Amino acid sequence: MVFHISRALVCALAVVWSGSALADADPPAPFPVPKTGIAIEVTGPLETVFDWTTDRCDDAQMPDLPVRAFRDADGQINLILSHDSAYAMRGDDFDSLKLDCTPIHKSAYDPDPSQFDDHEWIAAVYTEEGQTVHALLHAEYWGHRYNTGCGSRAYFQCWYNTITAAVSTDAGRSFDHPVDPPGHLVASIPHPYAPDEGIFGAFSPSNIVQHRGYYYALIKRQEYPSGDQHTCLMRTDDLSDPDSWRFWKGSAFDGQFADPYRDTGRTLRAGNCRPISVGEIAQMYEGVVRHEGLDRFILVGTSNDPTRDPEPYGFYYASSGNLITWTRRWPLLEARLPWRATGSQTVYLYPTLIDHDSASRNFETTDGTAHLYFTRLNFGSGNLDRDLVRVPVRIFKQP
Repeated sequence: MVFHISRALVCALAVVWSGSALADADPPAPFPVPKTGIAIEVTGPLETVFDWTTDRCDDAQMPDLPVRAFRDADGQINLILSHDSAYAMRGDDFDSLKLDCTPIHKSAYDPDPSQFDDHEWIAAVYTEEGQTVHALLHAEYWGHRYNTGCGSRAYFQCWYNTITAAVSTDAGRSFDHPVDPPGHLVASIPHPYAPDEGIFGAFSPSNIVQHRGYYYALIKRQEYPSGDQHTCLMRTDDLSDPDSWRFWKGSAFDGQFADPYRDTGRTLRAGNCRPISVGEIAQMYEGVVRHEGLDRFILVGTSNDPTRDPEPYGFYYASSGNLITWTRRWPLLEARLPWRATGSQTVYLYPTLIDHDSASRNFETTDGTAHLYFTRLNFGSGNLDRDLVRVPVRIFKQP
């Protein structure tokens, strides 16, 4: 599983709160906006979009990554709830979405780590005309499930991650690999699976944004053996070719991801993508949109900031003119994160911005109003009860 309010009263959110600690029943608390630069503020109450208790088709169905949306060829909204089987909510608009209980993608559970085809989540989608829909997948290898040397039999000790590709030719009703595994590999670290070494790999791509002839996505990396984590940026001009993605190397997008099972030598050594704006965005990657009026990209993600006192944990945002250099992240909502919780406390993850009125078929653009979507894990990260919620926000520029 990807790292792993509610039955409670849904409260209206004030525009400015003090950022105090949350009780289980409380929604996340908004922060004051910065005095200069891009600002985002919450403007309305928390809404539940998908309630696991009443809306699910099966127990394992949940929003286990940031949700992604696109308009299909018939003009319907498709909102993807992704787990290792993915489902879509569909409707004429975001207030009439209904769940389709037919999965749009199922994992193959291949026990061979070199095939990159074990547990896969749809993490990003993009379509030009609503019929052919390209996807990036968050692909987890669960070594603890297989006879591959994982002596601990512990999920977190034998988790290896890559990013793979899928495509739909029926307007998002079903997804499959564009080429047979392992040719569907998009991004990895230049090291193969190593049992009982902990978590490492390439993780959870952001949504895809198109800009000046290229398609961009942010990804999270956790390096082997150091465990260092950072965000890097990749792009392609051909979404149909999994091998065409190139990462930013500091002066150009000329970095090529390596296949750790089939490449050797120099190719492997060159396969580490360069971190972008580590001090500014830390490991934020979850969602990115372009504000058309301000001509700025806006990133939202899960983070904290040790330069602040007190140090809030929760959802942050930053802005950029080129997707490479970002402003210092600013807190948007203080929320309890799984690694800050004990027992079955309610926690929150997977923020992303969606402008319901975006002119983009893929909702990659925004204007002054949007919604922040995120997941509420009602009884902690070890429980399946997870709801999709949202709050309306205003995006503007301070003097």
